[in-house]
Amino acid sequence: MSAKKFFDHYGIFNYNRHGTPETFRDFATLGIHTMSYPGVPSEQTAPMGRSIEHIFDVDDTAPYETQRVVQRYLSQETRHTILQVILGHPAHLVSLTEFNYYISKSRSTISEQLENLASHELLTRYHYDPNADSRDIPAAFWGYTPFGVELLAEYNYLRGLPVMRAAHDGTHKTEAVQRHENAPRPDLPEQVTLALSYDEPAQPAEGAETPGLSDLREQTLYADAAPADPAVLNVGADGERTIDELFD
Repeated sequence: MSAKKFFDHYGIFNYNRHGTPETFRDFATLGIHTMSYPGVPSEQTAPMGRSIEHIFDVDDTAPYETQRVVQRYLSQETRHTILQVILGHPAHLVSLTEFNYYISKSRSTISEQLENLASHELLTRYHYDPNADSRDIPAAFWGYTPFGVELLAEYNYLRGLPVMRAAHDGTHKTEAVQRHENAPRPDLPEQVTLALSYDEPAQPAEGAETPGLSDLREQTLYADAAPADPAVLNVGADGERTIDELFD
């Protein structure tokens, strides 16, 4: 990753220039997920009433087997990146054109993995009929299911939401991708919306200058920095003491 990108004091990405899709992919492929509750069979069920063990064809009597199988499934590169792209999208509903822009795979490969995630009931295709007659904006979007956000929360994927949102916002977008991002969309189920809610950082005022790295460094206070005048260490003490005497 380029040195032109860094975190500011609020944990938000600042860019000297807009990030590129390649930069976004760097963040999207980071392994930010960790296993949770190892060895404990999940009690989650999909909308059709199927258990997580049934969906992933797991023998739930084997210790750690469910976690191992699900973790391996989620960490497959294309599926993992798809999940992260949705996580970072402002609406959490992504068109195929947007996926194709952010993910360095063929359109057919992305479509195949989207269908695979749908067959495991993590994603579903949402339709917005009012867009159907327009050639410039999409009518179909991919997003999480209620079961999907529960599973991703259990495996700590949702903790990366602020990071992926910041990476998404800082990534340069073509006119077509921007048009797709701004297109009207259907509402997500309430359970999904609540799971993806977080306190978004305040956006800087239009025209406001973004602080540079040198500015941030000047504002940083290091607690272990030595005072400019060592004599201040003796303030309130009896007599003049050396540094060595202070630690006797």
